[in-house]
Amino acid sequence: MNKQKIKKFAKEISIPLILLIIYFIFFHVQKVVSLPAQDALIELTLDYINTRSIFFIFLIAVVEGGLILGQYAPGGVVISLSIISAGGDITKIALLCLVISLAYLIAYGIDYFVGYYGINRLIEKFGFHNSILKYKRLLEKNVFSTIFFSYWETNIASIVAASAGSLKVSFKKFFLYSIIGVLFWVTFWAIILFFFGNIFLRILGYQYLLILVIVWISFIFYKNFIKKPDEETIMEKIGEKIDEKMDINS
Repeated sequence: MNKQKIKKFAKEISIPLILLIIYFIFFHVQKVVSLPAQDALIELTLDYINTRSIFFIFLIAVVEGGLILGQYAPGGVVISLSIISAGGDITKIALLCLVISLAYLIAYGIDYFVGYYGINRLIEKFGFHNSILKYKRLLEKNVFSTIFFSYWETNIASIVAASAGSLKVSFKKFFLYSIIGVLFWVTFWAIILFFFGNIFLRILGYQYLLILVIVWISFIFYKNFIKKPDEETIMEKIGEKIDEKMDINS
């Protein structure tokens, strides 16, 4: 195997590995320290999140979509739990999706201008320089597919937004693609959480984190060692068509 690939793989799995270690420490601590029963703990968490205001969720989503704070904020957990805690209230879930989408769009817009106005010291200080370069190369190849496929996860999306700004991608194009990406992925995750979120929490309990981390590591492994670098997806082809039309209209 290529040493560079192994080094890159090791770097990318560092965060999920840390989470995996935390999981096992927590698992063993349960045998020594008395913790609330799983159902009671889940109920307590969901009840607490459900009593938070929409504005509170909005602020967390803005922070989560930020380039700097978003890399450390646990907003994804809170936002996911807020949708699960809404239960079968479709009206509340729809409102949450709209509020979260708006917050993400504002955050990514700020990230775009951080990249656009070249705040390089800030980017380099927090170690985003290599990531920015990586996504700039992908954006040069296809703006739409890069934005669309990165917006499934806010940490990646914020870096892509900053990369788009650094590359001086048209803001009109960037914002339009961001609307498409944000609405799709927020709706997608809301549907998954609506049907399966509560089931996952109650059946899997603490093991839910373990499964998420294993899936995360598997995805990183696939991306580094299985996926072909020149592999072109249907969405990339669609993205090229959309980019062409946007350039003509511009």
